[in-house]
Amino acid sequence: MQNNSIDTALILAAGFGKRMLPLTSNTPKPLIKVKNKPLIKYCIDSLEKTGIKNILINVHYESKQIVDYINQLDKKILISDETKKLLDTGGGIKKAFSLIKDENILVMNSDVLWNSHSVKSIQSLLEQFNSNKMDSLLLTTKIENTSGYSGVGDFIKNKDNQLQRFSKNTNIKPLVYCGIQIVNRRQFDSYRDTVFSTNKIWDQNIKQNKLYTFVTNKKFNHVGTKESVIRLNK
Repeated sequence: MQNNSIDTALILAAGFGKRMLPLTSNTPKPLIKVKNKPLIKYCIDSLEKTGIKNILINVHYESKQIVDYINQLDKKILISDETKKLLDTGGGIKKAFSLIKDENILVMNSDVLWNSHSVKSIQSLLEQFNSNKMDSLLLTTKIENTSGYSGVGDFIKNKDNQLQRFSKNTNIKPLVYCGIQIVNRRQFDSYRDTVFSTNKIWDQNIKQNKLYTFVTNKKFNHVGTKESVIRLNK
């Protein structure tokens, strides 16, 4: 049985955006504009187009600017406040779960240009999620479909779409994580730490054969550096 009843999303918007300096010296990364529209607005618009009803946003760096921007949108968006202490990606998701009742949520990075082309990929991810066998379902793409990504690759998959970490010793072509995933509450509730990376959760998933992927063939724009912002604005 596939589970399509996910109607809540968390946008991760708490990071410092150090690789975007000097653009982020006074502005938080989610408010950096591409074609005159803040990255976080691309996130919100894409989520709404996929039918997500409830949105949470976690904040830390320059949190007041993000909260002020969200308030003027006149939308019902819940703020998960990490102003006093940055919880890293995993800790941020764990805290967000404590504010809601949902068993599964969509988690989206704000340093990706989510636009109308991304909506189909997000919808496919929602359709593929099966809460009976998956703890985390990640959207990935082939490395040649990425732009603004500087790594060597993140994962490889088997025929059942289960993920393992990519290592350079393999001749299998790597997949790149596109910055959006569906996760269940159980694994975050049972994780002891309050500050931790989602990578810890993924490693746990891999051991239990519960880390899955949907591979999109769409292009994927990672907006992590000043150069990527300049390129996209052209």
